[in-house]
Amino acid sequence: MDGQKVPEVPAERLLETILEDVIKAAAMPFDEWWALSRFPLVPLAIPVDSEQEYRVTQVGVDAAHRLTGQTWDRREDFRQTIARSEFDKLSFRSIGETIRNCRSHLPIDAAEQHNTVVNDCFFAAMAADYERILDRLADAARPDVHRHIPCHLFHADQGVRPFSIGPVEFLPREAWIARYVSNPAQLEHIQKVESGEIRYDELRDQALTPNSDGDLHRAWEVLSSLRNFEWVATIRMEGHALNQSHNKASIIIGLAIDAIGLRFQVEDARRFTKAGRQHLFAEDRLATSSSGAFLRGSSVQIPGLGSAPGALAAKVQAERPFLDAAGKVLSAYVQGRQTGRGPHVIERWANALYWVGEARREASDFMAVVNYGCAADGLSGAGGDAATMTTFSEAALNPKGQPTPSESLSIADAVTKVYREGRNKLAHGEMAGLLEDLSETRAIGDALLANLFDAVTFELAAVIDNRPEILALGEKHAYRALEARLKQRP
Repeated sequence: MDGQKVPEVPAERLLETILEDVIKAAAMPFDEWWALSRFPLVPLAIPVDSEQEYRVTQVGVDAAHRLTGQTWDRREDFRQTIARSEFDKLSFRSIGETIRNCRSHLPIDAAEQHNTVVNDCFFAAMAADYERILDRLADAARPDVHRHIPCHLFHADQGVRPFSIGPVEFLPREAWIARYVSNPAQLEHIQKVESGEIRYDELRDQALTPNSDGDLHRAWEVLSSLRNFEWVATIRMEGHALNQSHNKASIIIGLAIDAIGLRFQVEDARRFTKAGRQHLFAEDRLATSSSGAFLRGSSVQIPGLGSAPGALAAKVQAERPFLDAAGKVLSAYVQGRQTGRGPHVIERWANALYWVGEARREASDFMAVVNYGCAADGLSGAGGDAATMTTFSEAALNPKGQPTPSESLSIADAVTKVYREGRNKLAHGEMAGLLEDLSETRAIGDALLANLFDAVTFELAAVIDNRPEILALGEKHAYRALEARLKQRP
C-alpha cells in the first residue's frame, strides 16, 4: 500500500541471489552476456578491484542495489559521512570481494568440488563478510582532515583577532598562512605575492610552466584557493569521505558565519560571506531613453565589513558571550551529526539559523518573509501551530508577561504578521509576493528572529552545561522544559 515501507530482504538471501547469478552469467557466452545490458557502455558486472569483476545479469544487479539500499537506510553513520554515490561504489566492491572470498566458508573437503550444496550458515558467513569488508573500505575512504573555507568577515585594518565559534576557528589570512603553510619553500613563494614583491598572475604563469617546481605549483594552488578572501575558517572533520567532509564543513562554517551575522544589522551581515556563496554580485545596467540615448549604471556589493579603525575588534570582543554560547550549541550539533543526529532542540536551532541566514541573504522580500516564518516555526518547535509559536516567543521575549507599550507591536502580532499573514499566505499562494513591498514584514521577521536567537541560544548553552539530560528527552518534553526555563529567567 502507498506510504508503507518495503520489507527488508535478509542480506543472506540477496547474496545468495547474487552468487547464483554470478554462476549463471559465467556460463554464458561473452556476446550473449554483453547483449543483456540496456546500456552498451555500462556492462552488467560487480567489481572486485580495478582489475577484476564478476559478470551478472540484471537479476544480480538488482539484488546488489537492493542490498546496498537497505544497508544505506540502516546505517546512519554511513549517511552522515559518505555521499550516496560514493557509498554505492563501496558497497558493490564489498559485494565483489565477498563473492571472491566465499570459497573460504566451504568445508575443506568440498572447496575443490563442483555442485557443492551449501546451507544457511554459508550465506550468513557471506553476509558477515560483506559488513566487515564494507566497514574496512569505508574507513579507508574516510580520512581525518582540517577543512579550510575562505571567507570575508572584517577588513584587515580592523585588527580583529583570531576567534572561534565552537568547532570553527576563524583566522585572518596572514595568520592562516603562517599556521598552515608549513613547507618553507612554498611559504616563501606565497609571501612574495602577499608582500607585493611579485604579482599573483606572475606566480601563476611560472607555476603552470611545463616541468615547473612542485613547491611553486603547490604555492599557486594555495593562493588560487584563497583568492582575495581576507579570512579563512577551519574545522577538523573526522572520519568523513573527502566530498562529504567538504560539503558538511561548508554548511557548518556557514552556520557559524550566520551566528556572527546575528549580532549585526542585516545589511552588514549580508557582507559576511564564504567561498561558494553567490548572493553578492556586481552588475552593469543598460537602458535607452525615449530619444534613443543610452543610459548606463552599475551596482557593486562589496564583501567584508569595515568601520573606524579598531571599532569592529571592540565589537567582536563585546559579542563574545553570545558567540561562545552559539559555539556550545554548534558543537553539540556537530557532535550529534558526526554519526547520526543531534538532540531535537539542537537540530531545530541549527535549521532555524540556516533559514535566518538565507532570509538575510535573499534578494526578494517575499522569499525572505517565507524564510523568517520557517525559522520561527522551527526554532519554537511549533510544528506549524501559530499559537504554540506565540507562546514560545512570549516565554523567550517577555517572560514576565509585561504589557506591550501602546505604540509597539506585540509579540503575538509579530508572529501573526510573519507567520500567519506572511509565510503561510505567501507559501500557499493566497497573496502576491513578487514585486510587492513586504519590507515592513521582512523587518519584523528579522527583529523577531534576532531576538529569539538571543534568548534561546544563551538558554540552550546553559542547558548543555548544567542540564544536558533535557536534551535526551522526547521533542515535546524537551521543548516544554526549554520553555519553562525561558519563563524563569529574571
